[in-house]
Amino acid sequence: MKKLAMKLFILTTLLALVAGCSAPKEKDENVETIQTFLKSEFTGPDDELKAAFEQDGAFPPELKEYVEENYKPLVMDWEDMLNANHILVFQRMAFENGYQMKPTNIDIQKDEDLAYEFAVKVEYSKNGETNTATVKARMNLNEKGKIVTIRNMDDGGLLEQLKP
Repeated sequence: MKKLAMKLFILTTLLALVAGCSAPKEKDENVETIQTFLKSEFTGPDDELKAAFEQDGAFPPELKEYVEENYKPLVMDWEDMLNANHILVFQRMAFENGYQMKPTNIDIQKDEDLAYEFAVKVEYSKNGETNTATVKARMNLNEKGKIVTIRNMDDGGLLEQLKP
């Protein structure tokens, strides 16, 4: 009887381990936030953003509306991020020089509790010619899941390539 109980215990333990290993991993909402941010930053510029860039002034109402709609839900302080050149820098350079961008691969690795390393392969094209660059950086989020800062940015030469 004891042998049967021991076998059942071992079998139950093994089944619990197998079930635990095959259970779906918990979704990391911070990774989703970072992916959304990177897609916004490296896709386009679309017609709405082009129209906003075409307005007079350094920061016209159309551009502010675009930033509030696309970035405010993702970042703690979009004005600080904008002033630190962490928002729309690549988009503006692409717009000013006639390029279109799109991310072709996004890799995000959790580093510490609220720190993430990312690498995004960006395809940029103009006049039928397409090239790629990989942008890498470290991003920190706060406990509410909002992006606080981007550090150690290596743009893989993308800004230089987008210049005339």
